[in-house]
Amino acid sequence: MPYIRNGDVSLALESRGNGATHLLFAHGWISSRRMWFDVASRLDPARFTLHLLDFRGAGLSDRPSGGHDLEGYASDLRAALVAIDAPLTLVAHSMGGKIAQYVALTPPANLTRLVLVAPGSARAMPLDERHRAIAERAFGSRERIARFQRGAMVRPIPEESFERIISDALVAQREAWFHWYDHGRTSDFADRLGEIALPTIVLGADKDPLVPPARLRRNVVDPIDGALAVMLRGVGHNIPVEAPDEVVQLIGRFCEG
Repeated sequence: MPYIRNGDVSLALESRGNGATHLLFAHGWISSRRMWFDVASRLDPARFTLHLLDFRGAGLSDRPSGGHDLEGYASDLRAALVAIDAPLTLVAHSMGGKIAQYVALTPPANLTRLVLVAPGSARAMPLDERHRAIAERAFGSRERIARFQRGAMVRPIPEESFERIISDALVAQREAWFHWYDHGRTSDFADRLGEIALPTIVLGADKDPLVPPARLRRNVVDPIDGALAVMLRGVGHNIPVEAPDEVVQLIGRFCEG
């Protein structure tokens, strides 16, 4: 597994394929680069070079006590962008989508496009005590994490894919669970979204309980000038595992434009 450095933090950055079109994948909360495996396995390795990042506290990356907030994760993403010596499209899910929007305010020269998949909002989300209590009880419990993840999805997924997302949540650092929940979600830069000048496509789902369509359009699509919205039917929040074929088709079309 290749690793890159972000200061004192070692970050896993897996690469696949050798195509001319480079894609960097950023995962969501209590997840890892493995959330993207069903998408990555369907992309043509002769056309695409894929880079799959584990943020700090996730997957195979280091587990420092600090930096589990918007600035810390944004610095991880910038380190990955610097490490990739090619123009690229950033594909980001959920929490990763919020971080991607933040980085895109002042993008590195090689960041050319954004694909935001059920992205978190740049608007601060108020602390939901009930939801946080559910997360607190789920931490470290396979059974409760499974229930937690199933509640966010609509389509059935392969057992192998479901096992990956449960395992990733089980090994995610406690600070990754709760520091982001308490500090990252409450960060607000909504008034700056108009500064994003990159071609952007936003992929949402009509049954997403965490990022409902009306909120997605209001908080992400409309504020980003020229952003295009695609809404999937009969899909929940974990689009990369629920609808990998649709994600691959969208990436393919977007990268041709």
